[in-house]
Amino acid sequence: MPVIFVPWAQHLLSKAVPQEGENILDVACGTGIVARMAKSRVGPSGNVAGVDLNSGMLNVAKSIVGSSRINCIEADVGNIPLESKSFDKAYCQQGLQFFPNKVGALKEIHRLLRSGGKCLVVAAQSLEQHPLMNSQVAALTKHIDANAAAGIRAVCSLPNGNEIAEYFKEAGFDKVSWETVDLTLLHKDGRAFIQNGIMSTPLAGIIATWSDTDRNALLDDILEGLSTCFDGKALTFPHISSVVMGTKA
Repeated sequence: MPVIFVPWAQHLLSKAVPQEGENILDVACGTGIVARMAKSRVGPSGNVAGVDLNSGMLNVAKSIVGSSRINCIEADVGNIPLESKSFDKAYCQQGLQFFPNKVGALKEIHRLLRSGGKCLVVAAQSLEQHPLMNSQVAALTKHIDANAAAGIRAVCSLPNGNEIAEYFKEAGFDKVSWETVDLTLLHKDGRAFIQNGIMSTPLAGIIATWSDTDRNALLDDILEGLSTCFDGKALTFPHISSVVMGTKA
């Protein structure tokens, strides 16, 4: 969802700006939004690697940028087949909350960074702070069941910035800091945005079998839950996350 991921990528890169000639790591890169933005900043003398366990996401990234511009690597974040001390900065956008071994993942990132290198992570805060996801959870629970919303709940499963900062320290990072950041996001066609978002989830196969009436009822309920953010056309909503940064000594 570019409406969400592009502004967060811009924010991360503004907190620790990639410099000309640097080597950059995008962890849980997905379709490579952070990686693509970083590549434009490091120039031809810099290098960018994107790591993800999802081959489908990596294939999309490759199709957009080409393998010659960004090194796309299919690997578990706890065991990345790259040389130690080879990166200047590492970014992870909305990925840490999904890693089974969060400290182990951060230790691996720490290994890959050079002395003085920085790691930045953004992770969504609590579900109650996110009207968009809260409304989706309620509607999916009503129209399918509680388990249908598990993936959305997982996005908000690491809401405490202090907890993330402690993971950083345990992984060996120095000068760890964090802040709460609240971005206001906008999509000019709220209904299309909600529909495209739902149909890009694993639930798409189920919902595709429904009648138009049932699909529209689901969308109506999500938008009704977003009444304070939806003006009948555009959707304007808050997205609140912890942004954590650590430096390798």
